[in-house]
Amino acid sequence: MARAEDREGSLYQNLIDAGYSEVEANQCLLLAGNGEWMKICKMLAKQKTVLLAALHKSEKQIDCLDFLVYEINKKHNLGGKQNVR
Repeated sequence: MARAEDREGSLYQNLIDAGYSEVEANQCLLLAGNGEWMKICKMLAKQKTVLLAALHKSEKQIDCLDFLVYEINKKHNLGGKQNVR
């Protein structure tokens, strides 16, 4: 059976891996210690929204790069030989 410290350490590390700062992760641990799981779930949902927004922004930037490479290849008759990938 896992000890409480192991569960706490696992929760902390998972929060850090999910992009939380040390301060935010410790706040979650305090909430967990007080059994305030609904507050934690709201914090997790907010972090997911932040991460998804960053992902979508990155996807748009990649699309722009792909378009530029396509246009350069087309304009200079490169035929994809100089494809940036």
